[in-house]
Amino acid sequence: MKKIKSIVETVLKGIGQIMLQESAWTGLLFLIAISYDSILMGVAALLSSIIGTATAKICNFSDENIKAGLYGFNATLVGVGLAFFFETSPLIWFLLVLGSVLSTLLMEFSIRKKIPFFTFPFIVITVIAVLSIQHFGLAVARIPVVNVEMKELEDFAVAAHAYSEVIFQGTIAAGLLFFIGVFLNNPTAALYGFLAAVIAAAIAHFDQDSVKLIEDGMFSFNAVLCGIACSGTKPRDGLYVLLSVIIATYFDIFMMHNGWITLTFPFVLSMWVIVFLKKIVGRFENKTAIVEEN
Repeated sequence: MKKIKSIVETVLKGIGQIMLQESAWTGLLFLIAISYDSILMGVAALLSSIIGTATAKICNFSDENIKAGLYGFNATLVGVGLAFFFETSPLIWFLLVLGSVLSTLLMEFSIRKKIPFFTFPFIVITVIAVLSIQHFGLAVARIPVVNVEMKELEDFAVAAHAYSEVIFQGTIAAGLLFFIGVFLNNPTAALYGFLAAVIAAAIAHFDQDSVKLIEDGMFSFNAVLCGIACSGTKPRDGLYVLLSVIIATYFDIFMMHNGWITLTFPFVLSMWVIVFLKKIVGRFENKTAIVEEN
């Protein structure tokens, strides 16, 4: 019984790690939110996380990393992404399994080489799969369902849609569940994510981009991840959030204007910049401390 509970918690943590939360309860709320918008995507998310976790276990990867859910989130995104872009078919289910396995192997490479991949495995695998399928006409493109929703405050709508779009969902209800999932595990991260979404929307509005896309959170979901990833209790953390959001949003706008598949690459790119910047700041502080001691 304990073993089954441990497996379930690990799989759910893999889903929660999409927004950098090592929490089974967060993962469960995410799964409920995805299933609320699409039962099919919910199944794809759960199956992909199971496959990613099982692959890591079979390959004897670190038990600590497995239990933290580090091998589930990229796999989950691959699965949901394929279910979002295409009507399901035997080929799509096969690619879901293959993509989940490959994302796990890439994540292990990232960990061993100490390279901050974040969601990069998901991006590479999904873009290659989508472009290949479209080029050879191997599957039918999925037509998103238009959701009828309540009227709400503009900032709340943008932030909620931004949260929901992180995992390919389109309703405010899904976004609210995602927000609650993060908030329960890390309130500071959740609120920074909300603020980041509003800032990104303001940048896109200033750039005179599509009002519809802004309201749907298409220019803000990468910012949500930036806000969560850079969140903290120090004033410096707020500056990192602001800088990462600016970088991610402008690169997001650039990619969309050029017709590229954005996914979460603006977030990954901005985080690479922030990680590099933090290393420089850390080295400077170490040198300063040494000088003061002498």
